[in-house]
Amino acid sequence: MNIFSLNKAILIFLPFLILLGNISSFAEDLPPEKVILSAANDLFLDVEKNKSLYEEDITAFYERVDNILTPIVDFEVLIKSIIGKKNYQNTSEDLKNRFKIALKNQLIRIYAKTIVEYSNSKITIISSTKNKGFYIVKTELSIGQGKPPFQVIYVMKNSSNSWKIVEVVANGLRLVKSLRKSLLPEIEEKGIEAVINRLETDSPESES
Repeated sequence: MNIFSLNKAILIFLPFLILLGNISSFAEDLPPEKVILSAANDLFLDVEKNKSLYEEDITAFYERVDNILTPIVDFEVLIKSIIGKKNYQNTSEDLKNRFKIALKNQLIRIYAKTIVEYSNSKITIISSTKNKGFYIVKTELSIGQGKPPFQVIYVMKNSSNSWKIVEVVANGLRLVKSLRKSLLPEIEEKGIEAVINRLETDSPESES
């Protein structure tokens, strides 16, 4: 599998993580756009305050990103969609857990470097609607540097009083579909354990 393809797919996470920060406090009676903007401001202030530190040692930012990512992404749904129902059913719980951790670490590593680079991004909420238990938040993200803004749609679902991302669509490009396209051919060719081993080798921990 082309590593660039995986990186490109994962970069769809950039706007979604910039926006949501730590969403574990997202209550049903609180408008989602207010939570998004509040979390975004907190995260931007953190990067602005510590940017020189993060540029010198990016691993110092990994724990912060981990704390942001883990509460807001339904990784069980994510990996099931990426590897397919049949592969998921035939994969041991140990390998599923290793794949989840390895993929999360890959997201952390790439996202941390990207958020430091695009720390001056600006967010505009276009609309927010609730439909059958889902929140659909449409936004526009401007990352500057002469690059045009793009639309990002977030689909959030409440489960056990905790809101988690189940899909992200950036300029029509779906996160889950992109990750599946990047990883599934390698899984089918080499087996999921070989893919896990590669992802683990390229994880944040391997840089320390």
